[in-house]
Amino acid sequence: MNFPVRCVVAVWAVAGLAGLAGCGQPAAMNASTANVRHIAQGEFADQVTRAAGPVVVDFYATWCGPCRQLAPQLDAQADAFAGRIRFFKVNVDESPGLAQNFQIQAIPTVLFFKDGKLADRVTGLPAEADLKAKLTALAGGK
Repeated sequence: MNFPVRCVVAVWAVAGLAGLAGCGQPAAMNASTANVRHIAQGEFADQVTRAAGPVVVDFYATWCGPCRQLAPQLDAQADAFAGRIRFFKVNVDESPGLAQNFQIQAIPTVLFFKDGKLADRVTGLPAEADLKAKLTALAGGK
């Protein structure tokens, strides 16, 4: 069964002007950063589902505006939680089997794993405080 993945699009209005932070840009998102490693389907089991401890996985697409907004926020949180939580990102266009396996129907979707088991998920662009609270809980409240 194929699940269509849709982009959760942000709509904004400023001084009477409406805008849409939609879908369409950089392949640079596929590059790993100092804090968040890009992985493909073949690496997922070793890095996530067989991993001991907490792991966060961002399912994204390069054409998704909210995904582009989440990337620097997640990177900053990964720096703050370095040594306590491992962070990865998966491009749904490159790894559709993973997206289907975890029933990713909208992006961004962030999955939170504890000792290889799915513990929580957030779909859409989370508020920074909400993301930090989930990460703190995943890290054991430290």
